[in-house]
Amino acid sequence: MKTYTSAHAARPSSVLLALAVVSIAAGATGCVSKTRYDDATAELRYYQRLYQDLESYQGKLESENTQLSGELGIYRASGPIEAGATADIDQRMSDLAALADRLGTAAGGDVTVLNIDGGYGLRMPDAILFDSGSDAIRPAGRDLLLKMAKEIQSRPHAQVWVRGHTDTDPVQKPETRARFPLGNLQLSAARSLAVAHLLETEGAVDQIVIAGFGPSEPVVPNDSAQNKEKNRRVEIFVLDREQASTN
Repeated sequence: MKTYTSAHAARPSSVLLALAVVSIAAGATGCVSKTRYDDATAELRYYQRLYQDLESYQGKLESENTQLSGELGIYRASGPIEAGATADIDQRMSDLAALADRLGTAAGGDVTVLNIDGGYGLRMPDAILFDSGSDAIRPAGRDLLLKMAKEIQSRPHAQVWVRGHTDTDPVQKPETRARFPLGNLQLSAARSLAVAHLLETEGAVDQIVIAGFGPSEPVVPNDSAQNKEKNRRVEIFVLDREQASTN
């Protein structure tokens, strides 16, 4: 922790020299021009303001130092973090890493496992699950979702959220516009509904909530083809049962 010395001891010698020069100039007003006297007076006022600023800054540093010292005392009094808490965190991170390995391998490494407050999330590009402009789940996507359902059911959980996202490109194909006249928002909602229906009927996952966000929550700016591909995604958020019981 940093400690700070008093600003009184750190007053620049140049300030003292300037004040001395100004004092001499002020005392010799009869021997100097009015312009030089005005310049010296202005310089005196400048250094006076500078000194006041230094005094104010010193007060802020001393206040911060006192606060940090108090926080350090509280930390020392509370003792180290309990070993059980760190063990729980380590176990959770290990479980999520193992889950990412299992599902990522099944989907060619394209499934991202998210560590979120009160649960975990599964994120996958829409191309794994759907053809362009479609809400019909592809066979490979169906197999992946059933693996996800098995993982979700393997441990206690509460609500499961399915969220659909698109990029900012408007729906273009006439057949797609005919099915989704409300555009990307309707398409994202239809895709989340299709995923939720499969998880519920064939994966035996209940307490499912769906949401379609369209392009409103991008993970990266929609300024390139690669970024737009990242934003076209489906996410499944699984809420821990313990977390839900405390809400």
